[in-house]
Amino acid sequence: MVQKVVLVTGASSGIGLATCEYLSTRGYKVYGTSRKASENQVSKGIPILQLDLEDYASIQSAIGHLISKEGRIDALINNAGVGIAGAIEDCSPEDVEKVFRTNVFGVMECCRAAIPSMRAQGGGWIVNISSIAGEFGLPFRGVYCASKSALDLFSETLRMELKPANIRVSIVQPGDVRTNINSNRLLGARSTSEDSPHYHHFKKIYNEISDDVATAKDPEMVARIIWKILQLDKPRMRYPAASFIQRLSLSLNRVLPKHIFQGMLMRKYPVE
Repeated sequence: MVQKVVLVTGASSGIGLATCEYLSTRGYKVYGTSRKASENQVSKGIPILQLDLEDYASIQSAIGHLISKEGRIDALINNAGVGIAGAIEDCSPEDVEKVFRTNVFGVMECCRAAIPSMRAQGGGWIVNISSIAGEFGLPFRGVYCASKSALDLFSETLRMELKPANIRVSIVQPGDVRTNINSNRLLGARSTSEDSPHYHHFKKIYNEISDDVATAKDPEMVARIIWKILQLDKPRMRYPAASFIQRLSLSLNRVLPKHIFQGMLMRKYPVE
C-alpha cells in the first residue's frame, strides 16, 4: 500500500503540531510548514517546509517541492491562521487585510497549489481548520469571525466543485483549544487605549477570552477528528471540535431567532 502524504500548515505549535504528531504515529508521511522554517528543518522526525500564507510564491514553492519529492499529496490540512481581537472601528485596515490574507486568501492559494496533483492521482482530502466563530459574530472578534465565515463558505463551494475529482473537502470547527493564540493574536490597538469608547468592555471581555484559551482542551482533540476525516470516503462538511456548551451554541444559532441568540451571547460577553 502506498503511504499517504499529508501536508499540515502552521505546524510549529498547537493544533498543527499535534496533528503532525498524531498522523505520523498512524502511518502517514507527514510534512509540516512554518513561516520561519529553515532549510532542511526537521522537528520530531517531521520535515518542516517554509511557507508563509501572505507570500503566494512561498506557497507554490513549498507545495511544489513536496509533490516533486513524494510524487503526490493525499491530504492538505489548512491549519495556519491568525487571530485578532478588538472593536470593528478600532481595527486598522492593515490588520484586517493581514487577517484575510492569512485566513482566507492564503488558504485559497494552498488549495489551488495542491488540487491539480490530487486530481491527477484520482482524489484526496482538503481539511480547512475554521472555528465555531465562523457561524456567528462575537463581540470584539468580528474581523476574525468574518474571516472564518469566508473560509467556511468558500470551502462549501470547493466541496461541490471538486466532488467529480473525488477530492473531499471538510472543515473542522474548533472552539477554545489550548494553543499559543493568546501570544500571537493581533489587537485592535485603539481598543486597548482609554481613548476608545470600547475600552472598559473590551478589557473585561478580552481577559475572559484569554482565560478561556489558557484552560481549554488539548489540541490532540482536533488532531483525532482530522484523522477520522481522512479515514472516510464521504466525510461530512462540518466537524465541530468543541465543548458541549460550544457545540450547543452552534445548534441554537441555527434554530433560534437571531435577536434571542445574540441576547444570550451578550449575557456572556456584556457590552452594555
